[in-house]
Amino acid sequence: MNRLLILVGIVLLAIAAFFVLSMSGGSQTSGSRSKVLHLAIDTDPKTLDPIGITDTISDGVARKIHNTLVRFNNKLEVIPDLAEKFDVSEDGKNYTFTLRKGVKFHNGREMKAEDVVYSFTRLLGPESKRPEWIKPMVKGSESCDGVKPPEGLRASGDYEVIIELTKPFAPFIQHLCTVNCAIVPKEAVEDKSKAFARNPVGVGAFKLTQWSTGQVLTLDRNDGYFKGKPKLDAVQFHIVKDANTRMEQFFAGELDAASDLPAGRVKEALQRAGEADSFTYTALRTNYIGFGMPNGNFKDKADLKPLGTNKLVRQAISYALDRDYLCNVILEGRGVPARGVLPPGLPGFKEGRPGWPKDIEKAKALLKEAGFPDGKGIPELSLLHRNDENTKKLAQVFISDLEKIGIKCSLQARDWNSFLEAVEREPKQLFWLGWVADYPDPDNFLYVLFNSKQFGSPGNHTWYSNPEVDALTEKARNLTDINERIPLYQKAEDIILEDCPWICTYHVKNVLLLRRNVKGIRENATGLDTGSEFPQVDFAFVDKE
Repeated sequence: MNRLLILVGIVLLAIAAFFVLSMSGGSQTSGSRSKVLHLAIDTDPKTLDPIGITDTISDGVARKIHNTLVRFNNKLEVIPDLAEKFDVSEDGKNYTFTLRKGVKFHNGREMKAEDVVYSFTRLLGPESKRPEWIKPMVKGSESCDGVKPPEGLRASGDYEVIIELTKPFAPFIQHLCTVNCAIVPKEAVEDKSKAFARNPVGVGAFKLTQWSTGQVLTLDRNDGYFKGKPKLDAVQFHIVKDANTRMEQFFAGELDAASDLPAGRVKEALQRAGEADSFTYTALRTNYIGFGMPNGNFKDKADLKPLGTNKLVRQAISYALDRDYLCNVILEGRGVPARGVLPPGLPGFKEGRPGWPKDIEKAKALLKEAGFPDGKGIPELSLLHRNDENTKKLAQVFISDLEKIGIKCSLQARDWNSFLEAVEREPKQLFWLGWVADYPDPDNFLYVLFNSKQFGSPGNHTWYSNPEVDALTEKARNLTDINERIPLYQKAEDIILEDCPWICTYHVKNVLLLRRNVKGIRENATGLDTGSEFPQVDFAFVDKE
């Protein structure tokens, strides 16, 4: 009888253990630990391979896994990270990085200078999504095949890397802070048995241990992290598509933070949370509606006319939009009406721009001047947007405003990853998107998003092209004195706003719910952070009391 009871007890314990593991998402490590930070994202990352990252969700998750030579502190100053120190030559063309010794990848191997050379060679190669960001600045990189390092990239011993530029490039050191410049081990990338995009190996504070598509990603603590053992045991990113669900999960104690609060419920959320459990900061971000232009390989794309060929029509549509209503009513104060491309707080932001106030009569006059009185002759338009309720509500305001000037428009929703692929592949008639600064320099907006060398995935999703803007943005990025650069960027922005490839809608005020027992995020978040992924916060020092 006693043996039978013992056997029954063992079976019951086994069943209980099975259910505990199941409820923890299958991760034994994080399921049995006390300090697990629970965050929510609304879709799976597109990739966790640094050279393929072009979106904020992938960026935010990947930065917990990967590190770069240098990084931004909470004052947006560039400080050493994997590099112990760095030096720049007087002519601004040679960068020397001295690496920290003893830094180890998640696979246990020490990171050395050849790993930096390998990682940057990949970034400059044809498989990279972001090679144009530092091409052709690195000497010899224009012909880089992604395998053989270019002339201007070399290791000097095990712990020193030298990068030689063709000419001075002011924001180069800031570029190296982006996740695309993370250092990765060759053997893991080239392991054919595992796709690196879903099985990343880095040197970061956390390592990916579980990725259940559409459900959860679990990052467990890297006890051998070079800055010291992280305070958290694990970070779990839960895939929760609906903003209302994310909000209620926060109040139910299932999430430690919740961002992108549902439209119409922001005031309610803040009242329920109180000051202790809420967090507001301004992001270096501009949201916009883009007009696709028939340039590059798409000169004959019929659906881009007349929007992409007639700036008066684009200007008319911009005057029709009620930005104040978007920011104050729909967003409940989470936005500032945009008067230009550059967000407040970024060098080059021009105070006193007149902007684009809602002016229906002006919009109608411009349509008439363009040859489309009362919108007649303009076919029904299609606005592509990501499939979430907040964006849909904003887009519906836009459609309503268009109707007031005689233009009809329908909505086309897609999930985030397919939406991003669509706007990177070819110019779309109309699309709703936003851009948060990757580095705090006007180059990241005005060159990356509007220079004709940036068509498609590098950033210019409208396929906008203006030779004068190209010349101004290229000249500005090759000067080192910010006081000489700013007038060039402001002139370029003036031209862009006149051409109107974007409807600049609003700049973002991030309002998040964040538990008071989570330490290290409020103090270290920057204007480059967006959502609850907090890419710029070093999660090695985040704690949960």
